[in-house]
Amino acid sequence: MKSVSAVTFTTQGALRKSALRQANERLVLNAIRENPELSRVEISRITGLSPSSVTFIVKRLAKDKLIKESRVDMANYQVGRPPSILQLASGARFVVGVDITPLGSRVALADWTGTILETRAVEWDPNPEVLLRSLHTVIRALVTSKPAHRVLGVGVAVPGTWDMQARTVTNAVNLGWKDVAVAPMLEKGFDVPLYFDNNANLSALGERWFRSRGARSLENFVFVTLGGGIGTGIIISGNVLHGAFGRAGEFGHMILYPEGRRCLCGNIGCWEEYASDRALTRLYRERTGRAVTEMEVVSCAYKGEPAALECLDEAARCLALGLTSLIIGLNPEAIIVDNWCAAAWDLVEKRLWQVLRDRIPASWLEGVRLMPSAHAANAALFGAIALALTRYFHSFDHSEPHEARNFVQMGG
Repeated sequence: MKSVSAVTFTTQGALRKSALRQANERLVLNAIRENPELSRVEISRITGLSPSSVTFIVKRLAKDKLIKESRVDMANYQVGRPPSILQLASGARFVVGVDITPLGSRVALADWTGTILETRAVEWDPNPEVLLRSLHTVIRALVTSKPAHRVLGVGVAVPGTWDMQARTVTNAVNLGWKDVAVAPMLEKGFDVPLYFDNNANLSALGERWFRSRGARSLENFVFVTLGGGIGTGIIISGNVLHGAFGRAGEFGHMILYPEGRRCLCGNIGCWEEYASDRALTRLYRERTGRAVTEMEVVSCAYKGEPAALECLDEAARCLALGLTSLIIGLNPEAIIVDNWCAAAWDLVEKRLWQVLRDRIPASWLEGVRLMPSAHAANAALFGAIALALTRYFHSFDHSEPHEARNFVQMGG
């Protein structure tokens, strides 16, 4: 059973009673979210709240129809009254997630358990203003499809380098974007908050937020996304690593071959020119003369086509060469991959490990896991959903002057 990260805060002046109540409610709700089917006794143990406080909070949450209670099967209890178990009420609250990609952006409505209820596609447009207007229309339609008080917020996964202060995409070389004011254009006219982050960061957050439920928690890992280029989302001690200026994780542009291919960023020999989906399709085209998608290459490989198998092997070799730097430099417990590598996992896993064992001392590889993404091509979309949920479950209202100032924990 997972322990729950408390909502921690310092105070300036008196802490309002309503803020403390809200913080404790979020603590209980997050305990239920992370540990489905908890009893009140178990909530008290893992949150540190007194049994009487838990009982009072649970009654209030149940009255507001945010949680549901059900009795444990009597057959499992020989003596005494069986405890009731608690779960989040599906459909009690909602969020919207947005994933912006050149292959077609997607906007999803999900409930606060992470269940996607509806997904809408938005066709790519090379003009970012046109694209963002289209996205705004679809986001508004999904947000307004539910009562305003039940929509917690909108999470947006953006491509390229995200400036957290200016709230713009400063550079997305694979899209030709530079200094695109994404947040100001998408936020117009909304009463619900919008939250933004780089798509690789959110892919990592989505894995941590959803994959860990009922399983071993991921606290220190790297998510490597291979779509378009290569991006890496880094989780350290349960939190997304942004770096001093929000640009941490741009490992796709570390130099793999100093005399190699020119990258779209203008440099020579970047990792993403050898291991991204773009690299895989280029390899296949050079060998066969046929232009296909990365997933078509994977499909051909599973059918036993020699050229496709050779291309996967080469892309996996180059991917693993880059992973050596991540493992040596960051000491993660896991590396998670998506796109072509996740789709071809049965074909490439052994090749990845072969290269890593040849390049990294065994003691440095001890305990490291390689895994395909639990969400594959939907990783960033689930991460955008997780971003909005994180802001709710790990924070509370501190809009009043001199009220508690909370430090949001990004894990979960």
